[in-house]
Amino acid sequence: MVATFRFPDIARWQTMNTIYATKITRGNFSRKDLPSSIQYYETHGIKLKGSGAWRDAICPFHKDTKPSLRINVEKGAYRCMACGAHGGDVLAFHMHRHGLNFVEACKQLGAWRLA
Repeated sequence: MVATFRFPDIARWQTMNTIYATKITRGNFSRKDLPSSIQYYETHGIKLKGSGAWRDAICPFHKDTKPSLRINVEKGAYRCMACGAHGGDVLAFHMHRHGLNFVEACKQLGAWRLA
């Protein structure tokens, strides 16, 4: 006969985990509430250089002395030509820079509305 190991409070743990996750994540993402890309990057200490859709900046993801980060100010997309960091909008940048998950980043940027 094979002995089966069972956690004594697994059902309780699963219930509490579900309740906790529901309270934390129940809400709606609103892209229109994200800050504009120029506003976001400048308020977070990223100095944009140049003009046009793609601008240059010092990359915060590695030690950088020359501007190697390219930022699309129309969409918020970014790509570092030195370290390869990239993303599609200010939300992705914020998540990457601060090590946050999607919901936490949305809440910090004011784009998460509780349901």
